[in-house]
Amino acid sequence: MPGRAGTPRIEGGRGALAGLALLASAVAGAAEPVDVTEAVRGRPDLLAALERGCAQVCQGNRREARLERVTVLPLGGGRWRVEGLAALRNRHVQTLPAGLGGVAGGSLTLFDHTVRVRARGTLDRPSCELVVEALELDRDPLGLSRLLAREVGRRHAVPRCDELLPAEPARPSGRPHARP
Repeated sequence: MPGRAGTPRIEGGRGALAGLALLASAVAGAAEPVDVTEAVRGRPDLLAALERGCAQVCQGNRREARLERVTVLPLGGGRWRVEGLAALRNRHVQTLPAGLGGVAGGSLTLFDHTVRVRARGTLDRPSCELVVEALELDRDPLGLSRLLAREVGRRHAVPRCDELLPAEPARPSGRPHARP
């Protein structure tokens, strides 16, 4: 992921994604990246992991996490490059007491800000272990990057990852393609 001016970037050698964006990012592949977003959305356990991650770092009484995209690319040897994009909405709505400002039962939105998290990692098919290699946040005035930094370097189990991954493409010689 190329760095952009004003965009915090967190990288680590080997680490599994925070239970945030990649947690739900373990899925398919081919010679070109394959969009597997719908397959991930079909796994309630992976979406719940994303929600748990948001509960730990998002702010406000109406916070929410939304999976936007997940792609995979085979690296060879049963390893897959996984990239995910999630939106973390930080929102707080305060109910106004009746009679305040002439509004009965109204509410006031104190803040409403969405942070986009891009995560990249490697999924090992035989062990179903996901290792996060980088997290990048766009539009992060709340400083979530500091909270998510601890997730880089962690390893996460992705139960039944084989259900999400396609067959690894064969090289012309019939052997799987391996990248250095």
